[in-house]
Amino acid sequence: MRIDIATLFTDMCDSVLHESIVGRGIKNGFIEIYTHDIRDYTENRHRKVDDKPYGGGTGMVMQAQPVYDCVMDIISKHEKRPRVIYMSPQGETLTQEKVKELAAEDGLILLCGHYEGIDQRVLDELECEELSIGDYVLTGGELPALIVADAVARLQKGVLPNEDAYSIESHYNGLLEHPQYTMPREWRGREVPIELTLGNHEVISEWQRKAALRVTAEKRPDMHEIYMDRLVQEFWDGFISAKGLDDDTDYTQIFRVGSNEGESNRLLKRVLRGKKRATTCLYTDDDILPEKGEYCIITDWDGVPRCVTKVTRVQVIPFNKITLEQALKEGEDTTLEAWRDTHREVYARNAEQLDFEFSDDSKIIYEEFRVEYKE
Repeated sequence: MRIDIATLFTDMCDSVLHESIVGRGIKNGFIEIYTHDIRDYTENRHRKVDDKPYGGGTGMVMQAQPVYDCVMDIISKHEKRPRVIYMSPQGETLTQEKVKELAAEDGLILLCGHYEGIDQRVLDELECEELSIGDYVLTGGELPALIVADAVARLQKGVLPNEDAYSIESHYNGLLEHPQYTMPREWRGREVPIELTLGNHEVISEWQRKAALRVTAEKRPDMHEIYMDRLVQEFWDGFISAKGLDDDTDYTQIFRVGSNEGESNRLLKRVLRGKKRATTCLYTDDDILPEKGEYCIITDWDGVPRCVTKVTRVQVIPFNKITLEQALKEGEDTTLEAWRDTHREVYARNAEQLDFEFSDDSKIIYEEFRVEYKE
C-alpha cells in the first residue's frame, strides 16, 4: 500500500513517520509513505501558497492552484487513482471500521490544510473525501493525517508481527481491549489476576474476553450496547439458519439465570447439560405470561447468548403447591423443603420491592423449557 501526504510541513511529518513501528514497516518494504511539500508547486518566486479570503475575515486561505498541481502530480505516480482525503473537522469521524476500510485500499492521498483551510473549488475539483479525527479544531491537518497514516499502516501485512497484535486491541472488534499486566506479579499490594498466571490458554482467553466486555460496558456503554446487539442478532440468525425457520421468527425474552456470577455460571451449565429444565418467578397481576412454543435466549452473566430455549409448559400456581418433581426440574438436587426455604427468602425480598407481602399462598409462575440450540 502507498500513502502520500500533501502538506506544508514535510519535516514535521517525516520526523514521526520514520520512527518506531511504522518507520520499521516503511524500511522493510511493507508499506510506502511519502510526504510532498505543496510549496514546491507554487507558480510564484516567493513560494506563496495562501491569500486573503473573499468576503473578508481573519486568517488566510490556501490557494487552489498549488494544491491541485501537487495532488495531481501524486496521482500520476499511482497505477490507479487513489482516494483523496482532506483532513477536516467537518468530515466523517474516524473510527476503527473506517480505518479497516481505508487499509484495504491500494493507495491514499491525505491532504493537509492550514490557516483557515483550502479554497473550496479545488476540494470540489479533486472530489475530496473529508475525514475528521474528532469534534475539535487543530492548527493544521498534519497531526490528523499522521494519525490516519499510523492507524492504516499498522493493519498492513508485516508491519506488526501478527494479526493478534491488532485484532484484540481496543475498537478493532467493537470492544475496548482487556487490561494488560507485566512483572512484577505483585506491586503495591495489587496482584496480577490469577487467571493470567496459570499458563492455561483457554482460561486466559476466557478471562480476556470477559474483561474486554466489562471494560467496554464501564467505559463505553454506547459501544457495548452496539456490540451486544450485534452478538445477539448473529446468535439468533445462527439458530434460525440451523433450524430452517422463517426469517421473521423472533424470541420473546432474553435473560440470564442466577442472582450473581457464580450462581449464574453454575445454573447455566445445568441448563446447557439439560439438567435444569424449568424456572420459577414471583407472579403479579401485571405480568404477561409466556406462552407454550415461545423462544427465549439465555445468556451468561455478561450478557453473551449461550442457548435458545423453547417454552413447553406454563402454570400460575400457589408457592406451596410446587411439587418435588417440579422443584427438581429447576436443576437443584434438593428436598422440597430445602427448595421452599431457599425460594421463600428470594420471593419475600422480591415482594417487598414490589410493595406487597409474600406468603406461602402467593402465586408464582412455573415455566418448563427445553434447549433448542447452543453453540
